[in-house]
Amino acid sequence: MSSLSNLPYGKILDYWYEKLRGKPCRFKFLLTKIFEVFTFKNYGGNGSNKHNYFDFPKPTKNAIPDRSKLSIVIPTFIKTDKDKQDMINLLKSIEKQTVAPYAVIVIDDCSPVNYSFPKAIISKRLKHNSGPATARNAGKRIAINNGSDIIAFTDTDCILSEKWIETISKSFISNRDFQILSGDTPAFDKGWFGTYHNINGTLNGRRIKNSDRLLYGTTANMAITKEVAEQVDFNETFPNAAGEDIEFCFRANQKGFAIKYIPKMTIFHNFGYNGQLFNNLKRFRDQFKKYGQGEKLLLEEIPNYYAYFDKTEEIETKITG
Repeated sequence: MSSLSNLPYGKILDYWYEKLRGKPCRFKFLLTKIFEVFTFKNYGGNGSNKHNYFDFPKPTKNAIPDRSKLSIVIPTFIKTDKDKQDMINLLKSIEKQTVAPYAVIVIDDCSPVNYSFPKAIISKRLKHNSGPATARNAGKRIAINNGSDIIAFTDTDCILSEKWIETISKSFISNRDFQILSGDTPAFDKGWFGTYHNINGTLNGRRIKNSDRLLYGTTANMAITKEVAEQVDFNETFPNAAGEDIEFCFRANQKGFAIKYIPKMTIFHNFGYNGQLFNNLKRFRDQFKKYGQGEKLLLEEIPNYYAYFDKTEEIETKITG
């Protein structure tokens, strides 16, 4: 989601102008930010920060055992050659993990292209294309039934760092006040737009100011306890991968399931940018158009969302260039 998206254009640009003081990319970033915010606001909803704000309950401690079972849930919708290659890259990164997952669960959201998964993977194909929220709910139900202590979510267009699973398992044990973890999610793309997303913290969630707690994290890089999985579902009225993770995290926070950002819990996200400027601009625009549409639905579900958003700050990725 776009940071500071509820503020007037001028205040958004003032914020980033000061934040990037002395950085060589300052003006290039501001030009890109104008394009982002124009797109986002054009398709987004009308939120207000004047609604009531209520503190979230104190954290409910997790009970993750020392030798936990972690299942990975991957919603997928394969329709292009890039999607096929992304899935290959993701599965290779899972094979390279320092700690093997208890199970890998792929929920095929009625892809138009058939794809054969290795026998070791639990795969289920939905009868109708229903969106990633529905697919994640189906995946976490399988993980609950197979006795998983931890359910980790990622997406087809992601590549896991080798210690991702190990980091998640250890972090739950060393951070008992938290039942949801979200990590550092830099762009796999090495060009300008990838750099922009890293500085912007596009996929790194939002941290509540003066707190270790997040308002939300991204489901491209998130892990939850079995207790959370049993009590909080993804809202299946969200048709796309936009806003549904924020809504899920908000509901979890309301139940006392606190979210923590773990910098070493790293995943690289492939936005799909290439060397073609106009193709990249279109892809960038489509990304924030989708986020804007997701925010519109989010504000229908949580009208006072901006009362909480305004108390947060973006999280820049560790890799910014």
